[in-house]
Amino acid sequence: MAYVWHWDVVFQYKEALLKGFLTTIELSLLTIFFGTLLGLVFAFLKKIEHPLIKYPTIGLLETLRALPILVIFIWLYYVIPVFGILISGYSAAFIGLTLSLAAFSSETIRSGIESIPKGQYESAISLGYSKIQAMVRIVLPQAYKRILPNLMGLYIHQIKNTALASVIAVGELLHTANIIISATYRPLELYTAIAVLYLIIIFPIVLLSFYIEKKLGVGVKQL
Repeated sequence: MAYVWHWDVVFQYKEALLKGFLTTIELSLLTIFFGTLLGLVFAFLKKIEHPLIKYPTIGLLETLRALPILVIFIWLYYVIPVFGILISGYSAAFIGLTLSLAAFSSETIRSGIESIPKGQYESAISLGYSKIQAMVRIVLPQAYKRILPNLMGLYIHQIKNTALASVIAVGELLHTANIIISATYRPLELYTAIAVLYLIIIFPIVLLSFYIEKKLGVGVKQL
């Protein structure tokens, strides 16, 4: 018996799907921004030779990289309240996604910084730049061009990871679709619709990644 598609259910719940779509975009943009900033901080902390700073930072980053993002979500959402700290599903997803991206992006940023010849940094210092000015004005702009393709790959992966926030009741696309499916029993139509919506978010970034790859002559890391 052939399956009868009922696409009207998608249009019937278009407002709910749009809200989930916007939540996914919001969560993606916020965690990409703060995750990259935190990754930059971690990258600098790893370069500090003081053992009380360097090794705890390495331990934290390796732990975050080893843990599945789903485990981080569940721990933040269900375990932290045991200690009397209430946290919403959205906050847990935001913190988990930000920390996860920071852990992975920190290594990319660190390798980019170290790929710049040390002589350029030293020359800037000799010309009167402070250490911070030399890093911000000389080293980071060059490193940014080298690591941007790989960061784009991490950002694409980050958008996909937002779907896992559905397990802690965050109203993103997948969670919204599951609620509608439970009411309509039309899973194929809804999952197809959210697949298209994810493509709408990710495909422009993929095209931008290809453009960067062509422009800079550096491959984008596929995740």
